[in-house]
Amino acid sequence: MSGEGTAESEKPDFSGKYTLLRNENFDEFLAANGANWLIRKMATNSTPTLDVTQDGDKFHIRLASLVHTKEAQFTAGEPFEETQQSGAVMKVTPKWDGKKLIMTYEPKEGETTGKAQTHTRELEGDELTLTLEVEGVTAKRIFKKIP
Repeated sequence: MSGEGTAESEKPDFSGKYTLLRNENFDEFLAANGANWLIRKMATNSTPTLDVTQDGDKFHIRLASLVHTKEAQFTAGEPFEETQQSGAVMKVTPKWDGKKLIMTYEPKEGETTGKAQTHTRELEGDELTLTLEVEGVTAKRIFKKIP
């Protein structure tokens, strides 16, 4: 069910353009996810922009940096497939948990390179925090909304 557990009026509006303020433990998260040293250094030293368009439970998210651009379109409550930069195909289940948008990633059946993980987005004022978890490693990417 779309938006399960969160009334429409309680859902935050993530819409906007953001720039990365800081990373916390991001290199360790990438390493636990199997990223090589060069990819980790490029990712941790870039300052991506994040564009979010939200209409209720429907999202379009675009993360762009000098080294990589990633886009996803999805609806909270409806699983979808996503191919990660490593080539791993994941089943992604987005859902609301109060004011947080939680995306659970599971390797597609038969997938050998992807790792189960959780990405949680939440807003506090003009900051969007993306909390990433894989194999007991937790990282945060904090973005600030661009006026």
